[in-house]
Amino acid sequence: MSTVEERAVEEARRQILAIVDQIRALAQGDMQEAEFFSALLAKAIEAMGATAGVVWLVRDQGRVEPVSRLGLESTGLSAGQESQAAHGRLVSALLGSPAGLVVPPRAALPGPDGSPTAENPTDLVVIAAPIDRRGTRVGLIEVFHQPNAPDVERGYLKFLEQTSEPASLYLDRRQLATLDSQQATLVQVDRFSRAVHETLDPIATAFVLANEARRIIGCDRVSVLVKRGRKLRLEAVSGQESIERRASAVQALQGLVRVVAKAGDPLWHPDPSRELPPQIEEELEAYVDESHATALAIIPLEKPRPTPVVKPGGVDAVAVAKAEAAPRRAPQPIGALVAEWFSSGSFDGGRRARVELVAEHGKVALANALAHTGLPFYRVLELLGTSRVLTSARNLPKTLLATLAAGAAVAALVLVPADLRLEGKGTLEPVHRRDVFARIDGVVESIAPGVEHGAGVKEGQLLATLRNLELDVALTDVLGRKAASEEQLVSTRRALLEDQKISPDEKVRMAGRAAQLQREIESLEEQRRLYETKKLDLAVQSPIDGVIVTWQVRDRLMLRPVEKGQVLLNVADKTGPWELEIHLPDDRLGHVNRAAAEARAAGRDLEVDYILATDPGRRHAGTVREIHEQAEVRGEQGNTVLVRVTIDPGRHEKEELGAGASVTARINCGTRPLGYVIFHDLVAFVQTHVLFRLW
Repeated sequence: MSTVEERAVEEARRQILAIVDQIRALAQGDMQEAEFFSALLAKAIEAMGATAGVVWLVRDQGRVEPVSRLGLESTGLSAGQESQAAHGRLVSALLGSPAGLVVPPRAALPGPDGSPTAENPTDLVVIAAPIDRRGTRVGLIEVFHQPNAPDVERGYLKFLEQTSEPASLYLDRRQLATLDSQQATLVQVDRFSRAVHETLDPIATAFVLANEARRIIGCDRVSVLVKRGRKLRLEAVSGQESIERRASAVQALQGLVRVVAKAGDPLWHPDPSRELPPQIEEELEAYVDESHATALAIIPLEKPRPTPVVKPGGVDAVAVAKAEAAPRRAPQPIGALVAEWFSSGSFDGGRRARVELVAEHGKVALANALAHTGLPFYRVLELLGTSRVLTSARNLPKTLLATLAAGAAVAALVLVPADLRLEGKGTLEPVHRRDVFARIDGVVESIAPGVEHGAGVKEGQLLATLRNLELDVALTDVLGRKAASEEQLVSTRRALLEDQKISPDEKVRMAGRAAQLQREIESLEEQRRLYETKKLDLAVQSPIDGVIVTWQVRDRLMLRPVEKGQVLLNVADKTGPWELEIHLPDDRLGHVNRAAAEARAAGRDLEVDYILATDPGRRHAGTVREIHEQAEVRGEQGNTVLVRVTIDPGRHEKEELGAGASVTARINCGTRPLGYVIFHDLVAFVQTHVLFRLW
């Protein structure tokens, strides 16, 4: 061999080693599988001057698939199905070969017994080098080259075998990275499993599930709903310490989860392969508009089925039958897991599997927590279990004594009867009292002497006088028109009697005129009488005997314009019977009405005891006379019902009987347990604001 040829061979060897080093450098990087093998194949084809190439990898269950292809359109393999099938058989045979092979164009590849097992269907030389990892065949590098000298083709095979070594190293590193990732995932799942089962409080379990599941799934937000009563309620959201339940997004999410739970199947959105029912689609659109989530998974968490019991002799057959038997009715979800993404619209990369994994752990932990907290006397047992001070030997007698005392107190509250007396505020008023109204529009012209607060008046006594200018003008107008009509009538009659020259037709006309004037005079007289009667309304009189109870009468009314129906004064008969006007809150009306019905059935009056603000040291008794049927809003007291109570004024001193004096009254509504009597307001509050919201 000449010096020039030796230099050329040495240069080619250096180039090949450089390319192998480049491939080894690629194998040490973090490239993806398809990207690495594409770069490896491109460098191998370039170094060999080959036409095309394929890298094959063996997947799970022996499935062989190409991970990278280059230039196959120039090999003629795409000409028909027969060529492709023959090439597939050739690849299978090459993978089964113990070493790399060079297969000439259209040549057959013999099997172990010498019979042909496959052939090269192309006009090119097939050079194949296997990829082994720790003695296991995991792939194949196949290159198509133009025919050449046998020595050159063997050189190509040796180069390709050197190229397969970095590929094996790369696959080893990928497997180790996968194992490390799987180990990290197992550690993460183990930590999640231990954390979600640490507590038996449903709310705490929901918080742990929401925050830990977000790390496992790799989503943007996880929400957990727990069954409360008959409804699923949002209890935990990852990254949030509290939930604003009145928020529209929370309401929309709860509505969506409830319809999904009712359907019984998980919801994966978007899912082009599934058509949603209209009810779910409507709620889904409403929630997506609120949350702007691009991907959403809702998994109803059902109570897990029982696990077969393992006995010393084997598995319990009865337990297996119960576990495998179909439930008598569809199980109701005990909760729901909601995973959301805001920048991704698919469930690729194992997301669906991770969601299902945390849902399986979550439903077991949540079911255990709900079953634990649903035990009878759970709170008492929890207190006793966590408080060692109460159950220690030295404090046990005190604990028992305190327990007995508490039990006795509870028994007394439940068993001891007591009178239920419902309290209401009101005023003391005379039964006979009247409002003095203005019977006509006008201006208060004068106040009668002696008309002032506390003054006694008689029925029909003049209290004030009004003046109505319009009435005076109208009356003056009527009188003037009447006088004019009377003068015309006298003149007409005189002409009829004294003037002898009037023609018969003129006499008839004048007689008709006289009759018309007579009717006008009669009409005007009737109007005058009506105006005079109306003028009597200008005098304001007392409707009853009594005392004026209006304060500062003269200052309030003198020269004041008033309208018809306006109250001017109040007159009360303080010498007659008195009553209480009690404004009872409407939430106590049911008790009062039932007590009144029972009293009527027993032939007695409903009793009331009260105290006056003018004499709070003495308690008085009365009876309910009337209960109004309609509740009204009265200032700060809110909705109240008016209850009239009859009292005996003879039991009060005269100085105590002040109209409008404040009164505190209690209506006897029968006997109830002592605990209800003491805490009936609290019971009503709980029923209205707590229990009603849970139904």
